[in-house]
Amino acid sequence: RQHRRMQFQRPPSIAIIADAHFYNLAGDCGVDGIGVGEPKMALRPFADVVKSTRVFNEADNALRYALDDIVARGIRHVVLLGDYSDDGQVETLKGLRALLDVYRERHGLRFFATPGNHDIFGPRGRHRRKRLLNRHFGYDLVTSNPAQQAGPGDSAVFVTEGMRCLGYPEGLQALPPMGFFRNGDDLHWETPFGTDDMPEARQYDICSADGEITHSLMDASYLVEPMEGVWLLMIDANVFVPLAGSSGDGEDAFADSTDAGWNAMLVHKRFVVDWIKDVSARAKNLGKVLIAFSHYPALDPLDGTGDDELAVFGATSLSRRIPRPDVGLTLVEAGIRVHFSGHLHVNDTSSRVDENGFLVNVSVPSLVAFPAAYKIVRIETGRLLIDTVSMDAMKLELDIMDIYRTEAREAGIEAAGLLSAGDYGAFLSAHLGHLVGRRYLRREWPEELAHAVTRLDLFDLAVLAVTGELAINGLAEDIRIRRDAPGITDAITARAVAAGLAPSSLSSIPVMTFLGDWYRVKMGSDLGLDAIVPANLDAYRFLSGLYAERKWEAGAAQAAFGRLWCMFDRFISGLPSRNFSIGLATGDIDRSET
Repeated sequence: RQHRRMQFQRPPSIAIIADAHFYNLAGDCGVDGIGVGEPKMALRPFADVVKSTRVFNEADNALRYALDDIVARGIRHVVLLGDYSDDGQVETLKGLRALLDVYRERHGLRFFATPGNHDIFGPRGRHRRKRLLNRHFGYDLVTSNPAQQAGPGDSAVFVTEGMRCLGYPEGLQALPPMGFFRNGDDLHWETPFGTDDMPEARQYDICSADGEITHSLMDASYLVEPMEGVWLLMIDANVFVPLAGSSGDGEDAFADSTDAGWNAMLVHKRFVVDWIKDVSARAKNLGKVLIAFSHYPALDPLDGTGDDELAVFGATSLSRRIPRPDVGLTLVEAGIRVHFSGHLHVNDTSSRVDENGFLVNVSVPSLVAFPAAYKIVRIETGRLLIDTVSMDAMKLELDIMDIYRTEAREAGIEAAGLLSAGDYGAFLSAHLGHLVGRRYLRREWPEELAHAVTRLDLFDLAVLAVTGELAINGLAEDIRIRRDAPGITDAITARAVAAGLAPSSLSSIPVMTFLGDWYRVKMGSDLGLDAIVPANLDAYRFLSGLYAERKWEAGAAQAAFGRLWCMFDRFISGLPSRNFSIGLATGDIDRSET
């Protein structure tokens, strides 16, 4: 092929799905299952749904819904940004393969994937275990580990190889054509190791931290040109570091990749970075539009709020997965300009600009967590146009919802908002709101602060903002005393009225309602704003302004709430994340209304 700059013609659109977490409801897990009619479903308990950061039993329908919408739009190229499976189980991959084959054969879809931390593990895989609901509304534990013991509340233990998560390359070979191996329809295909697609030709050495243990693992990165002039750089950013003192190459020999991501890539897979630099240089010389994809974010997708979150909560599961600044620096120097990521289930756009160029990271939300959506990329001359397609209108499966209600009644699970939801968007919004009290306050918040917020309303926070500093310990009682001080209520009411708020509005909004919305905009940015009642948003902005008027001493309750309001403001005022465009020469980001 001649090395000449091509004359640009508009290529087809590309759909991008992240974190589908497909779960095979019809999978053979060796248990009877539950359901109405036949076949019975391998249903995950509602008791587990309400504690998890994602839903499970809706994943099959959500992926079908997204793919049907993609087909209806006439799009034929689909990127799966990792965590395409629930947990890489044999039965789940079997169901995923059958589903994607239907869309390949019936609708002509082409899939290109990057692996995620849930899809595959090391060279040999690992055991998985899941609780399934049985017909008596009890819980059966299904596992691939013969040594697994029953836990509290487990009715029985079933052992099946269908629950095992596969390793490299077996887990990739169990899938339909998804780009990991050469396809004759592509104009170009390569890996960091050359053009040989065999697993044994794509090995690299990785060492334990002490340098004593070295393993040879497969890297599944590839570059593909599925359409003239467009290069998709599909990066395998899974990093499985050998554990010091381990033996063999089983699951106990490697660290989990969940918190590793690009931070570990710079240490253990520098050869991928070198390859990226070479690819980007060739793309520029040949006039190709280069778009990079990996499961893990390359820039902070949380609007630079990491220091605030660390100060309020300490190190959370999400904060541990934020890439360091040197990741963005390295990728800018390597020539990457636009990178799409998943993993955090966040809808957001982040950008880095320095003397070497720019990098825009587009975080694509999950299909099974709020806010469920996928993205579409259209390539125009000099720009990428990105649209976000919401999944909110998807109908809920009535049989599954009826089973949830029965289980909730039998087990005493309080989750009325989920059980009364009219569509998928309302279900996921209620699910996230439920997680605030059921998961986040319990696991991530300081105990005294978590206790206080369940007993306060926004008027209490207004009182806190205009009085002297208070300790978090005993905060609710102290605020009640301050609230009764002469003139406090009148002063706050006057300021609220001047801001256009009804006098009673602050007292009618519990802090727990605000925290649900705080997490919605944290995860959804522009999409999270859609879920907030407009009057509540006005009240939040009023409170944010009160806390911004003063600087608070570290350790004071006001300092913690001040940081929460500051983070909220950043979440709702960041770069466009719904419909926008990116300039390929300058990195400028413009909001669009398409």
